[in-house]
Amino acid sequence: MDPESLKGVIVPLTTPFDASGEIDRRAYRAQIEWMLAEGVDGIVVGGSTGEGFALDEGEVVELAHIALEAAAGRVPVMASILADCTRTAVRRAGQLAALGLTALQVAPPHYIFAPSDDGLLSFYRDVAATTRLPIVIYNVISWANVRPAVAARILDRVPSVVAVKQSDKDLGTFADLVRAIGPERVFGAIDGSLMSCYDLKAAGSIAAIASAIPSVNVALWRAVGRGDRGRALELNSGLGEVWEHLAAQNLPARVKAAQAAQGMAAGLPRAPMEPVSPDLAARIAAVIGRIRAL
Repeated sequence: MDPESLKGVIVPLTTPFDASGEIDRRAYRAQIEWMLAEGVDGIVVGGSTGEGFALDEGEVVELAHIALEAAAGRVPVMASILADCTRTAVRRAGQLAALGLTALQVAPPHYIFAPSDDGLLSFYRDVAATTRLPIVIYNVISWANVRPAVAARILDRVPSVVAVKQSDKDLGTFADLVRAIGPERVFGAIDGSLMSCYDLKAAGSIAAIASAIPSVNVALWRAVGRGDRGRALELNSGLGEVWEHLAAQNLPARVKAAQAAQGMAAGLPRAPMEPVSPDLAARIAAVIGRIRAL
């Protein structure tokens, strides 16, 4: 699928696990069908919401293969690389290269030692040399984010790096990034205020909140696109309320609770992350029910 199709609401899939910590492939396929029925514009495998940090390389490849098979060309499919050294990222890119994905979402090395600016450029250049797939810089680690000026340098010098997903909560930094590389190359992940990202003409979003409540996120994107400010403000406010219930260290578990509230067999998080408590699940279900009714 043409990488130019990367726009709109691109959803980071969760990874459903059973009680023994194994992937529930049937639930995963069902989730993909649900997302497509809700009108999303693309899907991402193995990101932070998908507990990519807890997946081994073989699992990411398998999940990407299943997603491509299930999507069957209806929407773009991206896969994520979360690695702490160039060697590992290059190996993973090579494994994913032959699957027919639309693009790769690649986080900068992020353990506790952030690379230098030159190190980041070399990292993305080396990963790009392994695959012809377009690459989206995955800015999700707060202490290792690629700064706007460095992102502009990477996009200028590594042609297959085509965009940045910006997860920083700072809207000022988001605006700086838009100015540095152009809005058509930025995807928003300021989950509690995606309308602000769209107002800055971002290409779309790749945000956990869309995995939790896809239909309302699709409605927001479309309302902004047609200039319906009143409707967009209403939906954005509702999504902000949802985000208040999701933003925590156990975000994937909370997103799964939101999916379960909408009838999905979302499965469990992978240990050591724990499922949400019954009380929290009930509160998440209540807010999801209210916002879906908007």
